[in-house]
Amino acid sequence: MGKLGGLELNFSSDIDLVLLYPDDARLDTGDADSTESYYQRLAQLLIRLLDQVTEDGLVFRVDTRLRPFGRSGPIAISVSAFESYLLRHGRDWERYAYVKARLITGERYRGDVFDEILSPFVFRRYLDYGVFDALREMHGLISREVQRKDMADNIKLGPGGIREIEFIVQVFQLVRGARDPSLRDPHLLRTLPRLAEQRALEPAAVARLTSAYRFLRCLENRLQALEDRQTHDLPADAELRARLAYALGEPGWASLCATLSDHRADVEREFKRIAWDARAPAEGKAVTATLHAAWEAGTIAETLAETPLGRDAEAVRVLTDLRHGGLYRRMDEPGRRRLAELVTRLVPLLEREAAPGKAADRLLPIIRAVCRRSAYLALLNENPAALERLLAVAAHSVLLARQIAEHPLLLDELLDARIFESAPTSPELAASFRQQLQTVPGTDVERSLEAMRQFQRAAVFRIAVADRFGHLPLMKVSDLLTETAEVLLRFAYELARRELVGKYGRPFCGEPPNLREAGFAVIAYGKLGGLELGYGSDLDLVFLHDSAGAQQQTDGANPLDNARFFVRLVQRLIHFLSIQTSSGRLYEIDTRLRPSGGSGLLVTSLANFRRYQLEEAWTWEHQALLRSRAVAGSDDVRRQFERERREVLVQHVDRARLKDEIVKMRERMRAELSLGSADDFDIKQDAGGLADIEFLIDYWVLANAHAYPELVEYPDNIRQLEALQRTRLVSAARCAALKEDYLTLRGRSHELALDEQPRLVPAAELEGLRARVTALWREVFA
Repeated sequence: MGKLGGLELNFSSDIDLVLLYPDDARLDTGDADSTESYYQRLAQLLIRLLDQVTEDGLVFRVDTRLRPFGRSGPIAISVSAFESYLLRHGRDWERYAYVKARLITGERYRGDVFDEILSPFVFRRYLDYGVFDALREMHGLISREVQRKDMADNIKLGPGGIREIEFIVQVFQLVRGARDPSLRDPHLLRTLPRLAEQRALEPAAVARLTSAYRFLRCLENRLQALEDRQTHDLPADAELRARLAYALGEPGWASLCATLSDHRADVEREFKRIAWDARAPAEGKAVTATLHAAWEAGTIAETLAETPLGRDAEAVRVLTDLRHGGLYRRMDEPGRRRLAELVTRLVPLLEREAAPGKAADRLLPIIRAVCRRSAYLALLNENPAALERLLAVAAHSVLLARQIAEHPLLLDELLDARIFESAPTSPELAASFRQQLQTVPGTDVERSLEAMRQFQRAAVFRIAVADRFGHLPLMKVSDLLTETAEVLLRFAYELARRELVGKYGRPFCGEPPNLREAGFAVIAYGKLGGLELGYGSDLDLVFLHDSAGAQQQTDGANPLDNARFFVRLVQRLIHFLSIQTSSGRLYEIDTRLRPSGGSGLLVTSLANFRRYQLEEAWTWEHQALLRSRAVAGSDDVRRQFERERREVLVQHVDRARLKDEIVKMRERMRAELSLGSADDFDIKQDAGGLADIEFLIDYWVLANAHAYPELVEYPDNIRQLEALQRTRLVSAARCAALKEDYLTLRGRSHELALDEQPRLVPAAELEGLRARVTALWREVFA
């Protein structure tokens, strides 16, 4: 523990030890009591060998006060008793202390001690901002002790000293360590730069803290070397001061004091910012005190009536119901204190809203959700800017507010101010998912699925916030939503394949003895295939394999024929992507676009896929093939699919019947799928809507692909429209107008999705756009 655990020993450091013995240890006698006594004596002997003073001095002073129950506890304790102690009696200061825990012996018990006991105790799965209260409490105790003993010149415990730097780093380790294992490092100087990488601290602050820590630790070492004892107090003796200044390369004591003062000021300023700035009331102290007193007394409605918020009856009702509801009565005292503080911060913010009642009503489910784990209340109290962002999100999007209420972990995303200004990039998405998986053992499927859900929720949330507030271009929104789905789909495929290969071996095929491994690929259709995924879109998937030959079987100890192997692979993949859990599901999966639809095989061979497309596919299935691409699986199968797709679309479309078939299908869709009425326009299915534009593009591309194969190179509407312009099949002016109208309709559709509204707008809202698209439809299909 301590300096030894953190690899940071000084010349005169104590070594802090906690001594554990395994539960399965037994003496030859088999007597459990004798075993316990044996380890107590062994611990005592170990300590005596290290710290007993002889004529040659001692090896190390040993401090075992960090053990369970401190001085009153047994000197050595079993692993199970250690776990029981932490579960029942573990305190916040012990979580800080165990950040520096490191195993010195008994390496084979690392999993038992760290993975099963210490890591869950120290690094909570949720964002435990309650540790800031513990930080202030511990710092207050130390400060009072420093004042009582006049220890202002103590470079460890005094203001701006080593302990404050340790507190700064450890508080972020405790808050974020569960989600980012790289922050669990006991060595402070290795952890500090990671806080900048994770945006917990500004790079400039990390640089100042690093410089201060190196200086203070160097000063600490020189002090202890000069005085040959454990000390952290600056000397009063002039000669010692001069020697100390010389040892640190300073020209004199005054210069050393000036350098020390600068470093301590930097540390103290950063510590106060982290530990105390958030506690400053948002408004005047008198207003805050009045609101707080009214909340505590249960007279919040009367007090709010005298504030600007009192003009909004709905906002007053929401806050009053929160105070007098059953949830409040069930909360413990720390939770009630945190909720009272949150409400006093929230009221002035609501007063600035254009519709405070609506904002408060959307916030209520979030507050109710976080009250069940009041560390989330602490998060908002510790981060006033995050509370302001939460209110903005709730006021502007029903979907985002609901997501936070269902998954409070998303509050972590609001800690970064850049969330409103920029969306994650594709490399950032991939890196974020890799980081999420660092905490998951490769064989733990359940935890892998949970990591997938957490990643998807956070990614979609960040994309939606940037979309709503950062004016993210529509195409970029769809690209990022598509990239998120692909990252998860590829991982789910690898997870499912690894599981099945472990059971049955790899699928091989061919003519013995010349066998090859059979390939498999996932083909995306629809919005995923066309790179146009929206919020809540299904994933349209088709599955292909290239297994063929006299022998088609896996090579494991329990062999399975390849057809069954691939069916089980698809079933596991769909299960991973669509399983309903307490935290929701990832995606709805639709496989009806496979050959022969719902009555067809779940997995199709490439040969059968080709035959079906050439001999049986309907025109609408060739339209669907336009919006398809291979997204996961074997490179060979993916390349073969792309060749087959191109050949079918270029050479095997029934162009004689193409126009009639497209018009017939579109009329049927309008009749069966439209949600519109005389007063409301269905953005997608009504005449002049998205589907009309998509069908126009489909027709132009399919009708001309035999002469211009480049038309089918890309699967998305926009690039196909651009290809039509390049080939001069459609005029530049018409393409530009269609592109603008298409993006307008999709953008409006995204807005409705963010407010969880149906895809309907007032009939008059897009009247001009509808008229243009309808006129073009009549011109082309007359």
